[in-house]
Order: sequence, then structure tokens, then C-alpha cells
Amino acid sequence: MSATLAAPAPAWALADRLAEQVGALLRDGRAEEALPMLDRLGLLAAPHAPALRAEAMLQLRRLEEAEAAADAALSGAAPGAGLRRLRARIRLARGRHAAAAEDAASAVMAEPHDTGGRLLLAAALTEEGRHDEAIWFLGEAWRADPGNPVLQRRLGEAFLRAGRHEAAAELLAHCEALAPWTPGIAALRAQAALLAGDAVAAERMTRGAMARGVVEAALHSVLGHALVAQGRLAEAGPHFAAAGRLAPGNGYIAHLAAAADGTAQARAPEAYVATLFDGYAPHFEAALLGLGYRVPGLVRRAVERLLPAVVQGEVKLGPVLDLGCGTGLVGVALSDLLHGPLTGIDLSRRMLEQAAAKGLYTSLRQADLTAALREAGTQALITAADVFCYLGELREVLALCRERLAPEGLLLFSLERAAPGTGWRLGPEGRYAHAPDHVAACLEQAGLHLLEACEEDLRLGEHGPVPGLLVAARAAGS
Repeated sequence: MSATLAAPAPAWALADRLAEQVGALLRDGRAEEALPMLDRLGLLAAPHAPALRAEAMLQLRRLEEAEAAADAALSGAAPGAGLRRLRARIRLARGRHAAAAEDAASAVMAEPHDTGGRLLLAAALTEEGRHDEAIWFLGEAWRADPGNPVLQRRLGEAFLRAGRHEAAAELLAHCEALAPWTPGIAALRAQAALLAGDAVAAERMTRGAMARGVVEAALHSVLGHALVAQGRLAEAGPHFAAAGRLAPGNGYIAHLAAAADGTAQARAPEAYVATLFDGYAPHFEAALLGLGYRVPGLVRRAVERLLPAVVQGEVKLGPVLDLGCGTGLVGVALSDLLHGPLTGIDLSRRMLEQAAAKGLYTSLRQADLTAALREAGTQALITAADVFCYLGELREVLALCRERLAPEGLLLFSLERAAPGTGWRLGPEGRYAHAPDHVAACLEQAGLHLLEACEEDLRLGEHGPVPGLLVAARAAGS
């Protein structure tokens, strides 16, 4: 009697089973476990393998690989709305907001009534600063589905991002009244109050939500900011720490939590600085002028004092590298003295947009300042106005500045001032202060000669003038 062997399953049937198992793992957020099966799917040349790999790589935050897989998925199939939405999500995560908007718009054109596509498009438009367009798309979606609290919350958030606080407050209050457990709604309402200048109301809202049992990092973060705005720094600390525990992957909150509990890192994370100043950009200059911000004027006075030949027109000033250029206030202060290229570096795209509108900068680049310094050319002047207050350890950045200074080149930077002998410390507001003797030692180690370290008040703070330093240095021996 001979045995009968079962015929092997067709490759397509095996691929379908594997794809189903991978999909289930991804829906459960278990992308790491799905990787061996994704490799097998790739060997089987399954048509759905690239899209599944793109989703897995997105979950694992391997974003470059995710986008490459999404590109492969789109090139190998009819570009359906689902694939477009997937690549839009990936591009949003990578910060490629314009490209994400293109994909999301294509998805909406293919499926005009799909809520997910509209939400993605609105998110991408918001990140691009195209607030009116984002509000229009979200408004259309909400009018088509007025009982959807997520849409209403997102519309309120879009008004908030656009600086239309009154409209945002009205929409968010209505949403919370109809669906009080909508994720994030209480924190957004409190944030709207805080941005409108009512820190007391923001505190009341956040504490009320917590009393109802809402547990969210954003609530603790907004409450911490509301307490800081009222000058109650000691009370704010535990809430920033709680926010950090609830959202351990959030660089912005992690930095504030570190400031609160004294576990300071050597520098603020890029995510903290970018988030902070993206949010500040629309009203940054008005807020600083209201606080009597002096640093751009102090930089101008230092140039006049230390480079008299430039002021007299005997020597041309340039190239100039403006680290942490923000909205371009230093560029404005130096504009009539410039006779060479002016380059601005900042982590915040929205700040760079404000700087570009001034028409003063030869080039503007979104980058970390140390990375930018490694790639920069030789500079006659390097400025860093209120930038190094987001660094604790200064030696690396000062050494890089030294490498980029031309002979007789000048470095000018401001710092918040700490007491002599204290090195550097991170304050509860998230900024670092440096002791004058520590700064002098760092300059010497970096091969820079200290010309002057003027004690100056930088601006008004919560408790009066903020004590600072305006430091000027040249390469040692020049």
C-alpha cells in the first residue's frame, strides 16, 4: 500500500495566509514580530508585501525605509486611496509636509467622503502653515458629519493653530459638552484659554478634567504651563514630570520634565526646540518686543564697538552665520552693515518662514546648529542670540564655531547668567543658565580668546529682568 503525498500549497495561498497574519500583528501594534513573515512575503514576491512593510516600518519609526516601501507599493499597483493615505502618514512623520499634502489630496480626490483622508490632508496643510485651507477641508467634513466629535475637535484645533482663539474656544467647548470623553478635548480647551492669555481659566479647566478622571499627558503639560504663566514654578514641576511619565517619547515634554526634577541633559532635545518655536512663530516678535527683548540691539552695539572699520565702511561685513536665527531679528539689526552673504540656521520651519519674509537672508536652512556648523564655510561673523540657552554643555559648539571663524573673525552670543562657580544649570522654564567663569573656561578649551563678557539684562521674565551675558570672542592668536 503506497502513501499518498499531499500537494504543496500554491505560493499565492501561502502568501495570502502570511499577509493575513502580518496584518493582524500590525493591527495589534506588534510590528517587530511581523518582520520574519514580511521577509518571507518579499521572497514570494507577494504584491501586498511592500504596503505591509511600509506600515511595519512606520510603526517601528524606521521612516526612510517606510517611505521606500510605500514608493514600491505605489509603483507596483494602481495608486489607490489607501496607499496614498499610508504614504501621507509616513511623509507627515518624516516632516515632509508638502509631499504629504500631495498624497493626502490625491487620496481625497479618489475617495472624497473618506474622513481619514480629509484629516490627513488637514494635518499636512496645517503643518505647512496653510491654516485657512485646513479649516475649510475640516469644516466641509464636519458639516457632512456633524455628530463626529473627532472632526469637531480637529476643527477646533485647526482654529487654535491659526491663532483664532475665540473661534477655537467656542468649537471646543461645544464638542466637550456633547462628547466630554473625546480624547484631548479638555487639554485643547485649556490650551485655547492659555493662548488667549487666561492662565487662571486654563488651570481651572485642567484641574476640572483631572477631577473627572481624565488622565492625559497634555492635561498635565498645559496645567504646568498655566502655573508657570502665573509665576508658580514650584507647583508646575510635578505636572511636567507627570506629563513626561505619561508620554515618554515626547521630546518637548521630556525636557520640561527633566527641568522639573533636576535630571538635566547636556542640551535640550531638537524636538523640544522645534516644537517650542514652531508654536511661538506667529506671535514671537510681538511677544518679545512686549518683554523688552534687547539681544539684537546688544549684538549691533557689540559689532559697532568691536568692528569700527565695518561701521565706517572701510571693511565689508560678511559672510555672516546667524545661528538660531528665529524670525530674523539679528538680521534686521545688522542689515545696513552687511556686504556679504547672511545665512540663517534654525530648527523651526515656521520661524524660518518668518525670517524669509524679511528678504534679508541669502539662505535659510532648517538644521541643528552643530550639524550646520560642521558643513558651513568660513565666516567673518557668527552670531547666536538666545540660542545657547538651550545648551548646557558648550564646548562642542564653541569648538565648531572656532573652526568656522575666519582670521580676525568674531563670535557673538548671548546667555542667561548663573552665579559664578555653578557651571551650568537647567531652570524650570526649560532654559539653561551659565556662570561667567565656566563660559570663559569653555572658550579657552575651544581655542577662542574672550574679548568681553558684558553683564546685561536680556528681557523681562516672570520675576523681573532676566540677567544675561553678551559674549564676544575671537580665535586665539588672531
